[in-house]
Amino acid sequence: MSFISITEKLFESKEDSDVTFVIDKKELQAHQFVLINRSTVLKAMIKGPLAPANQVHHISDPQATYDDFNNFMKFLYTDKCKITAENAEALLHLSHMYDVEHLFEKCVNTLPTFFPKTSPFKFAEIGLLYENKYDIVKKCLNKIPLYLSNSTLKYARQNEMVWISSELVLEFVKHCPRSPRFCENMVFNRVFEWVKGQCEKENLEINAKNLKEIMAPFEPYICFEKMDIKILSSVVYENELIPEKRLLKCYHNHIVEKEKAQKLLPPVNVAKVRSTATPYSRIPPVHPRKVVLDGIEFVFPDD
Repeated sequence: MSFISITEKLFESKEDSDVTFVIDKKELQAHQFVLINRSTVLKAMIKGPLAPANQVHHISDPQATYDDFNNFMKFLYTDKCKITAENAEALLHLSHMYDVEHLFEKCVNTLPTFFPKTSPFKFAEIGLLYENKYDIVKKCLNKIPLYLSNSTLKYARQNEMVWISSELVLEFVKHCPRSPRFCENMVFNRVFEWVKGQCEKENLEINAKNLKEIMAPFEPYICFEKMDIKILSSVVYENELIPEKRLLKCYHNHIVEKEKAQKLLPPVNVAKVRSTATPYSRIPPVHPRKVVLDGIEFVFPDD
């Protein structure tokens, strides 16, 4: 029988247990030799100078229930426990509090399997509390383009939809992956919606001054140069969201790119069309070819 099999059997039977935890007025028996070798915090509780003589430890933790603590204990005995969208927050809390890094990392790596049923923003916010340990915030944000490309920067908390924090908005604009499916226009639109939401939340008038002030921390990390010129000419320009010099540079880039695109179009071979014409032949009709650049339609004759 392997050692894990032995400890798993001890976890189930509680045979020869020598330490007791009381959570929610329920007792949970355990074995000192297992706990002190799995957690430095539990070792200090059990072997430290403040340890109770009868080894009965009362746990008062509003972030964890008896079932959560029992599930946590199971991991200490067996390296296995049930991780779900419902208990992951409690397990992250317990593994961090009792310094069980392996469980914390396992929870972080399991989180992406809960999306989109559970919003990545919820666990990204939790990740900020733990200083982005094991890249928890990044792993959540990486899933935004896949599952929340058309959603606002909100998530469900205590049966209501709430805006994400300003700290997470900053992480969002810095690190959320861009792609053809989730381009810079979409990133900007989500942030601008959030900014307007903060005005409403703080009972501020939605005007250029307030919008610009709230948007300021995020402006350096949004690539306006890659955005649609229509958005730049309306929302960005009208609310003075970026410095005039940067806006002019964006316009310059669009003009240069448009000129490059025009140069790549094949020239119309007029001579070829004329050479085939005779007094007795009918010149075939020339069908125009349409090209749309930044919402502006250009018509070129087909060769």
